Amino acid sequence: MVRDAIAMTRDFVSNVVWRRRNIGRQGRNLKETMAAAREVMDPKFSSFAIYEHCLPFNVSRAFDEASGSTTP
Repeated sequence: MVRDAIAMTRDFVSNVVWRRRNIGRQGRNLKETMAAAREVMDPKFSSFAIYEHCLPFNVSRAFDEASGSTTP
């Protein structure tokens, strides 16, 4: 069960980072990035207990990091 949880968490984080990098190359802003991330991630991760709570921060932080920001 722990291995499954770690694998699912890794998958989630990888999806957030991958989405931002690819969307960023298209010149989208944060709002567009969030919408595109949700489109792909909601079907897979929306059943996570804290998905709705954490996703905005996660995508926003990945967006900042991909844009070169080193602090939240």
